Amino acid sequence: MYAQSAREFSDSLTEAMPYLLIVIDQLEKHRLPGEFAFLPYLESNYTPIATSGDRAAGIWQLMPDTALENGLPINGEYDGRLDIRASTLTAIDLLRQYHDEFGDWRIADMAFNAGLYKVRALIGTRPHDGWSARELGRLAVNPGTHDHLAKLLALSCIVSDPARFHVQLPEPGIDDTIALLDLPAPVDLHLAARLAGVEMARLRQLNPGYVRGHMPATGPFHLLIPATRRVAFEQTLGKLPQYVWRNWHEVVLKQTETIDLFAMIGDIDSTALATINGVQADAQLAPGSRLLLPGLARDTDIAVAEPAPAAAEDTFAEPPESMVVHAGDTLWDIAHRYGLHVDDLLRWNGLTRNATLRLGQRLLLNEPLDSARRPAL
Repeated sequence: MYAQSAREFSDSLTEAMPYLLIVIDQLEKHRLPGEFAFLPYLESNYTPIATSGDRAAGIWQLMPDTALENGLPINGEYDGRLDIRASTLTAIDLLRQYHDEFGDWRIADMAFNAGLYKVRALIGTRPHDGWSARELGRLAVNPGTHDHLAKLLALSCIVSDPARFHVQLPEPGIDDTIALLDLPAPVDLHLAARLAGVEMARLRQLNPGYVRGHMPATGPFHLLIPATRRVAFEQTLGKLPQYVWRNWHEVVLKQTETIDLFAMIGDIDSTALATINGVQADAQLAPGSRLLLPGLARDTDIAVAEPAPAAAEDTFAEPPESMVVHAGDTLWDIAHRYGLHVDDLLRWNGLTRNATLRLGQRLLLNEPLDSARRPAL
């Protein structure tokens, strides 16, 4: 199934690479089997799936109770299950516990899927080694758990011998290396995107735990950014007083002006403000230019500038009625793209979690009014 399209499999690993490197790093630190690096690929295709209620979420598909019991906060502003690094630390700590107890990574995977107590009750006091594939297959867990392990074994087969499956494994590039910044105070994500040298959409993709698009006042205060931008980020942020970190907004210039005026109004370093806005410190800024400035938009009352209209990324439009499946699309990608729950997408289209999408297939992205609107599968 996974090697059916070698190119699509390779492309999906390329897209997952920044997250995959984080997981591999933690597995190496805890000396856990590398097979576990493909658990998030199996669970979510390395997509931080957002859900509501008592459903699983994030790249590891952690349940709310599991997350909360292991110290991952979930509230209206932050969901630790969506936080790539925080959820990875939690998931790998669970896998370490399971692996230490059972001594077999395959049984640890079953415990991750079916629950520790279920597997512990089946294993009892049996020795930790010597499990054959036949014996594992006879364990009285639900069929989905056996299927889960089978898929993880399949992924491991491909990665251990890619030539056999005509797969070319991607190599990580310099832009795939991600650094974690632990900050002493909240930072506006628009400011952080400028400092990190990425689009706002990319910053939010790296930091999906901030579900409202900003850092909560109560924390956590950390960011994943491209490692190549870490030094520049910290140097420029260090020139700004912490009290201006949290709120920034865009303005549009009404007349020609220089950075110095706005640096003086905000009482901040002019070179830092120039760097944030990607201009020279002594540049003449033409009317219509956009600047990112400290403070809230409602505080802007300057004769030479006015608040800019809200950017497209700050608004969330309703998804269209339906969409057509293109090459490389997965259920998880589609749900993430349109801000939907995977379970809803499956239900609306009469699909199972193991369904294979076809090129050109039309999927409903809203609750159908009646069964007649359901597309042919």
